[in-house]
Amino acid sequence: MEKKQGSNFKFSPDLYDGQVNWENRFLAEKAFFYGIFKSKTAKKILDIGCGPGRHAQLFSSFVDEVYAMDPSQDMIDYAKEKVITSENVKLITGGFSELANIREGDFDVITCLGNTLPILETRKKVKNALKITRKKLKKGGIAIFQFINFEKEMIEKNRYYEPKILHKESRTYIFNRHFEYDKLKTRIDFISTVLNDKNDIEAFNIDTTMMCTLKIRIFQKMALNSGFKKIDYFGNNTKESFDKNRHVSLFAILRT
Repeated sequence: MEKKQGSNFKFSPDLYDGQVNWENRFLAEKAFFYGIFKSKTAKKILDIGCGPGRHAQLFSSFVDEVYAMDPSQDMIDYAKEKVITSENVKLITGGFSELANIREGDFDVITCLGNTLPILETRKKVKNALKITRKKLKKGGIAIFQFINFEKEMIEKNRYYEPKILHKESRTYIFNRHFEYDKLKTRIDFISTVLNDKNDIEAFNIDTTMMCTLKIRIFQKMALNSGFKKIDYFGNNTKESFDKNRHVSLFAILRT
């Protein structure tokens, strides 16, 4: 059995993509995003931290132009080869540090989903990302951030997520997540077990990522100091206002 321990979220794109039930996720999110884009008559949007490109492909049916950025070249290559079919999606390799330098102009909406913001790890980097996001929005533009609920009680209550199972070729992959709260940085252990066709354990991996512990009051202060004027919060089901004592994650809608 092979044992590995690493860091910095090193799932291969296909295994990362396979962990998500995109059909069910979009049943909950499609109307939510469509309503926001329509309310702003959005024509040009950016999805930063796009991962395998599933949201970028979804958004391509809502607006004229979609730009999808990710710092991982492997993710961009995977999105291009396996996911993106719309001609109005442009894939760009890069993260927040490259955002200020892209030449595509300003955007009606910028989305940043799936904990991309807290994965920046430090408050300083999160502040800089919010400032850059604000600068790249058109007047009256909107930014949408998604991240987990970092309240200590919620992290400890949901310390382990329900395992996800993926069957690929002759192997079975079992994925789990473990959270360890801290005031400044919260640790996530991405735990994966690989079984062969005889159900013997072939590999056991732990990949650790540190995230900025981004509580709402901290995020709110950072966002307002970055130039955003109004912020609305929705729970992970997208249908009701965020409740820090009940929702495991949230969407923050930032308006300029």
